[in-house]
Amino acid sequence: MHGLTYFMSEVALKGLSVSEKRNGGDLALTTDFYELTMAAAYYYYSYYETERNYPARKIKGIFELFVRKLPRNRCYMAAAGLEQVLHFLMNMKFSGKQISYLKSTDTFKNVGEDFFEYLKKLNFSGSVWAIPEGTVVFPYEPIIRIEAPIIEGQIAETYILAMVNFQSLIASKASRIVTAAKGRPIVEFGSRRAHGPQAALLSSRASYIGGCVGTSNTLAGYKLGIPVSGTMAHSYVMFFEKEEEAFIHFNKIFPSGYLLVDTYDTLAAVRKIIRNRINAKGIRLDSGDLYSLSVEARGLLDAAGNTYADTKIMASGDLDEHVIRALVNRGAPIDCFGVGTELSTSRDDPAMNGVYKLVAVRKPTRSSALGENNKYGMDADRVVYKIKTSVGKKTYPGPKQIHRTFENGLIRRDFIALENEKDIPVGSTPLLKKFVDNGKLLFEIPSINEIQKFHLQQVKTLPAQYLDLESVPETYPVVFSERLEDLSKQFRPQ
Repeated sequence: MHGLTYFMSEVALKGLSVSEKRNGGDLALTTDFYELTMAAAYYYYSYYETERNYPARKIKGIFELFVRKLPRNRCYMAAAGLEQVLHFLMNMKFSGKQISYLKSTDTFKNVGEDFFEYLKKLNFSGSVWAIPEGTVVFPYEPIIRIEAPIIEGQIAETYILAMVNFQSLIASKASRIVTAAKGRPIVEFGSRRAHGPQAALLSSRASYIGGCVGTSNTLAGYKLGIPVSGTMAHSYVMFFEKEEEAFIHFNKIFPSGYLLVDTYDTLAAVRKIIRNRINAKGIRLDSGDLYSLSVEARGLLDAAGNTYADTKIMASGDLDEHVIRALVNRGAPIDCFGVGTELSTSRDDPAMNGVYKLVAVRKPTRSSALGENNKYGMDADRVVYKIKTSVGKKTYPGPKQIHRTFENGLIRRDFIALENEKDIPVGSTPLLKKFVDNGKLLFEIPSINEIQKFHLQQVKTLPAQYLDLESVPETYPVVFSERLEDLSKQFRPQ
């Protein structure tokens, strides 16, 4: 895999033994406490079937992650975070110190030693189906499906949701901003406004998947290979007695660097660059009326002759997709944009409401054919569908597949059906792929450059109404099969 351990900070690993670090540090404890209380309750529950006592921990749960509603202003979502999910599952192990901590809590003080022995030996042994990162998806479409022994699938819930919700949120915002720029490069500048260094790193990754050409986050460049970019801060300019001294010195060290021109007077700074014959490859505007300033700055540069004809103009400062689109539509002579807060925090709607729901369990049934060779005298072919029926939070039962059809190269419809349904649209493409089979990763995860390229191709398949920045469609091109609809209507809680 590519850079899967980058989000494990040195702080998180501090104090752990070498073996614990190799096993992923504290990954297994990055879960809500109630996932572990449920795990213990599952462990001690026995499923009674045809005069046999069958431990519930052997029953497989089938979980699906999906989004009921897209964040505000979004017309589609860019799936992201799968790489980190797979890393978590492959490294979900409990160390002796972690077990000791759980035992020390009041909640677990009366839980039997056999449960903790089970946790010590726990390794993910399930299977994972997922939509590849970068795929364009819509509400209610399963992004990840996990089938695993119920305890394994349950413990994984919190981490999976945290990774997929956050990265998909940021990747979707980035994709929207990149679309608004109409081919002009976007650099992610948001580390200092992200919700902590770890979020900043994941935001850089997700932004790059969404189409940004680079990031200001140095660690993202080091760990993930994302192109890094940076100019200077106002403090650097203010350090010097004269503004032009700052420019001359910086240009001497970094001849291709961009010069920040808005510390005092933007246009006066541009004139100083020209007057002192500083061969600036680019300037950055960070405040004021970006349209007027870019037009006037471009005029000054062009009037100065061939020396500044190729000098680029970058704009930054509280930009979002609406500001960028307005600048582009007005023909502002801005060559690229740096976007920070609005992107790394998705400020217009800073949360994705993805959920992780049990859609079925695979229960054992008695099988005389297995005879004495099977300890429990059972096989595992009986799938029992599960559904949530609460108002506003209803789910569709059973493990599902998405079948996407196209018309003239654009998405026509996504048909969601049970995974084993035969009556599916002719020529459709199944979106969910199997990534893990019985605890084994089936193939190498694509590089981040491959994921970005795939996403940009995906955006080209969106009909025009899903690229509109001003209106959100009332409906999405998603339909459920008749069988799923019937199952949903007929289901009665037991």
